Amino acid sequence: MDVSGFVGNFKSKIRSRSGEEKEVEHGIIIVATGATEYKPKEYLYGEDPRVLTQHELEEKIARGEFNAKTVVMIQCVGSRNEERPNCSRICCGQAIKNALKIKEISPETEIYVLYKDIRTYGFKEDYYREAATKGVLFINYEDERKPKVVKENGKLKVTFLEPVLKKEVEIEPDLLVLSAAIIPNPDNKRIAEMLKVPLTKDGFFLEAHMKLRPVDFATEGVFLCGMAHSPKYIDESIAQACAAAARATTILSKPTLEMEGIIANVNEDLCSGCRICEYLCPYGAIEMKEQADGKLTAHVIEALCKGCGVCGSACPTKAITMGHFTTEEILAQVKAALVEVKT
Repeated sequence: MDVSGFVGNFKSKIRSRSGEEKEVEHGIIIVATGATEYKPKEYLYGEDPRVLTQHELEEKIARGEFNAKTVVMIQCVGSRNEERPNCSRICCGQAIKNALKIKEISPETEIYVLYKDIRTYGFKEDYYREAATKGVLFINYEDERKPKVVKENGKLKVTFLEPVLKKEVEIEPDLLVLSAAIIPNPDNKRIAEMLKVPLTKDGFFLEAHMKLRPVDFATEGVFLCGMAHSPKYIDESIAQACAAAARATTILSKPTLEMEGIIANVNEDLCSGCRICEYLCPYGAIEMKEQADGKLTAHVIEALCKGCGVCGSACPTKAITMGHFTTEEILAQVKAALVEVKT
């Protein structure tokens, strides 16, 4: 419901399924909201039971209900388009895994994979080669000539351009399998606003630094892992979860936390309550508080402040100064530098 506080001293209001509300105190937060599967609106999905997603096909195989003789798979359904330009990463590997399983239980089944690009990165490239060796046909298509799916006389018909023959090819599959996109959890925006952490343009959570702080946010004490960060395989999610847990341990294992020595200070008499500093602070270290006389002024959460100086440089009334970097100190440094230049 709501989160307040800072590293080492968070307070969260939680509502259970029964409607009961309670407040929990905790030292850190790990964002692991996951992602959801896109439900296709194209290719007759939801209109014909023979049109499935890769996840639904996997469930069908696991229940022992697979009996198709011809299967067509269409990749990049709902992704790598104008609405969602990002790649969902796991779709190609998932399609090839299911294709290999089908070949294992039914070697005579014909499988056609219609793709934009095959992205079986890493060692998964070996599975792609194995699938091709076992007779799985991979056929490229472009956005300008996407496959067409119709239903005629009770039969599914898939039409696509074969790029080598330069001809239209029509197949009547028993199953049409769509590799649906991975889309962000719909709650991500609300959670990001509560925790004051950023999202990517695709709607996933954005880490502080791709290489130096891959599971951290700029907000101290908040970490992320799994598909909350981006689409990824289970082994990658586990590795990232272990990293987030290790980073969290560095905080939880300490009896006290040492804060930054240089932090911002607010002169409440000069503060106009314009909220510019609150909006600009990259660490969410400034909040607005109402004084006894009703005046709204900025307040610095010392545990979160990193002393970056963004708020001080942006303050129109010069109400914010940095520890050890006051206006007088900076002017003294400038004058000293000018004296050295003259001499």
